[in-house]
Amino acid sequence: MRKTIFTFRRLLSLGFAAVLALGLLCPPAMAEADAPAASGYFLTAEYSRLYFAPADGSPLRLVADNETVVTERWGEYLYASFEDGSIRRYNLDGSNETLLAPENPRAYRKLVPFEGGVIGMYFSLLEGEGLELYREGSLTPIPLFDGEAKPMSTGLTVGKHLYACRYDRDDISRLEAFDPESMEKLWEIEVDSTTELHRTKEGILCFLPNRGKLYELDEDAHALVPIDIPLKETDCDLLFRCGDTYLVQGNWSDDYRNYLIRNSIRTQVEEGLPEYFSLVDMNDGKALLKSYKSWESEAGENAWVSVETYTLLDTESGTISDFPVRGQYGSLFESGDFPLMDSSTARKPVTTELYAFFCEGTGAGGKLPLCSTTHGAWLNIADRQADVALLAAPTDEEQAYLDERSVTVEMKLYGGDGLVFIGNRACGVENLSLDQLRAIYRGEITNWAQLGGVDHTIRVLYRDDQSGSQRLFERMLWADGAVPDFEALGFDVLGDMSTIVSECLRDPYAIGYSIMTYLHDVFGKEDLLAFSLNGYAATPENVASRNYPLSTQGYVVIRSDEPENSPARRLYDFFGSPLSDLILTRNGITPLHEQ
Repeated sequence: MRKTIFTFRRLLSLGFAAVLALGLLCPPAMAEADAPAASGYFLTAEYSRLYFAPADGSPLRLVADNETVVTERWGEYLYASFEDGSIRRYNLDGSNETLLAPENPRAYRKLVPFEGGVIGMYFSLLEGEGLELYREGSLTPIPLFDGEAKPMSTGLTVGKHLYACRYDRDDISRLEAFDPESMEKLWEIEVDSTTELHRTKEGILCFLPNRGKLYELDEDAHALVPIDIPLKETDCDLLFRCGDTYLVQGNWSDDYRNYLIRNSIRTQVEEGLPEYFSLVDMNDGKALLKSYKSWESEAGENAWVSVETYTLLDTESGTISDFPVRGQYGSLFESGDFPLMDSSTARKPVTTELYAFFCEGTGAGGKLPLCSTTHGAWLNIADRQADVALLAAPTDEEQAYLDERSVTVEMKLYGGDGLVFIGNRACGVENLSLDQLRAIYRGEITNWAQLGGVDHTIRVLYRDDQSGSQRLFERMLWADGAVPDFEALGFDVLGDMSTIVSECLRDPYAIGYSIMTYLHDVFGKEDLLAFSLNGYAATPENVASRNYPLSTQGYVVIRSDEPENSPARRLYDFFGSPLSDLILTRNGITPLHEQ
């Protein structure tokens, strides 16, 4: 039994919020057929880096080392929007970058370029959908349809004019034509409420999903002209048009089969087309399709690997072939020599994701990371039982052990974190000063009412002295070395960070501590509280600015005698790259670099 397939346009029917929640990237609304010939394809790989893939099979060329949200080929250029909010334009060989929109908090999920500029559609949980126009040569956005009903996301395109399809009344919409320079409305006609607009070199197509109808817009006559091809009422997606060739997809009742319509002859595409795919680019009569392959990582911890895979569909013959992709980063350990990593508990999600990306995602294989806690990882570096480690700076004891083993290390700052004090919202307190924290852990403040909270005894939790968070706690709050005897005070010692989290969720009156990134996946639990300290919340922004008073620094560590280009040194050098910063950010770590 085939799985249910969700293509891009069906996801749009769920709304942009659902699309963003699923973490899917929007593919081009319609690749322009017969655009000026390019010698290859634009695609994304390795966490959506933008690449140019030469058609002759030579190595991929990195075009933009940034998270790509959507691309749109139009005329002699490729337009791309990025997660940092910028929009950039490239020649069709991936060269000559031009900035069209600066970095901003909005990431544009759809692009509509035209001769005088580009329109970006964004989605905000607070503002909903919005449209902004950037005119050629200006980096200042102009809001479109502000305060009005917005066009449907599949109902905005440009031909001789800018066209917007907007809902009017039951089963009727208005297709409106605007002057793209003045945004003056020139004319409008009524259309079916399901109408989707597609732009091709030949003109504007109007497709009615699940109606079996396709029209071409006569821009001069302001009319829709039927296109006589064998569509069915079960066709829910028009994926592309290339001359007299169309690719359509059936709906759920047709098991989402795919059909090529060529010279008015309809044939089912042979087996081998991916179940989940979107159109990425077209060149020389071939359509590049993208799909995702996902599986659970061997490294465990509920980590999943998701890899973009590509397929070429010949629009003339209907034949399908694989299109192998290996990017700049994925080739670092293609021979399977990924080094043995070790880390503190808080960094296990990072080492797991690195292993999944470099080893499982590429199929190269490698050594599963260790997680020996901070102290154990330092000992493993000294004893040559690990090649690379993510750690806090060594204590005097750990440095002495390195010296005893005649091991020197290289350390590079990669990110910032924070020691976070956690409790339960039921305690009635949200902000603590460092002096109040010390008083709690000295047994001087024993009731939440002394801090303005509920009248109940505080249950104090701590970790054993070999844990990285406990040593960090002692070093940051008791710099004078006068660490209280927590056992004598009757506090509860817990074996791991997950137990402290679960106890703070279970017990409304408990307080403990953890590492900010370790809590990255549990901050969403309604009852769990991360106390603000001295008025500053435990956020990556406050860590980066050093306003959060218990900010920490993390280092990637290798032994100094690692040869040039050894696996350990290649991974060491990887830290500080845009992709490493992305992986850190995905795991709640604030990327920091050496000054």
